[in-house]
Amino acid sequence: MKLLHSIILITLFATMLNAQTTMCYKENHSDMTTINTTKLDGGLCQSKKSAKEMNNEGWTTEDIKINSNNYIYLFKKVTTINEVNMDELENRVLERMKIEKIEKNKLVKEKLEKSKIKYGKKVYEAKCIFCHGKKGELQKYGKAPIKDLNLRNFEKAIREYTTGERDKVKDSNSINTFAPLMKPYAAMLSPNKIHNIYVYLKSINKNKQNTEEKK
Repeated sequence: MKLLHSIILITLFATMLNAQTTMCYKENHSDMTTINTTKLDGGLCQSKKSAKEMNNEGWTTEDIKINSNNYIYLFKKVTTINEVNMDELENRVLERMKIEKIEKNKLVKEKLEKSKIKYGKKVYEAKCIFCHGKKGELQKYGKAPIKDLNLRNFEKAIREYTTGERDKVKDSNSINTFAPLMKPYAAMLSPNKIHNIYVYLKSINKNKQNTEEKK
């Protein structure tokens, strides 16, 4: 498949190189006898090349339009495949394939993130929003809101509820009354669901931050 893709791209570039066109013009030139040696503007001429110089470089004059003292030249250049630098062509093909691969990976990542946000939102609103708030902003037992946790601590906190490590408040012998409530919810969260919830919370809080920064 990669070989076929390369062949298609090489053919495409070869075709592009095989037939080039450019349009140059000259305004307000009253002497028709000198127009052929007068520097033309636009296209590949760029006020540096005349029609004669373009012809000498292998460009054929396909069409000339004259309107009063204004001239428009359409040049065409045919390059045979033997004249194409194959190393340069191969490098251009590889670069194009590299760009396409990057763009494809980006689209896959964006699609995956949207999927995680969608399912993370569904689980969060069904299981978590009542205690932790719409954006994970509610603070519990003096600890940072879950929206402020990084992924490692987010996963660790939920795992500790399932193992019983959170049954007691840190640095205290008092009972963590929140633990019995949280434990059944933590137990039903798979690693994938936990990650989805995390991605969802980061996305909505990022959007909120961007909105505030624009104000």
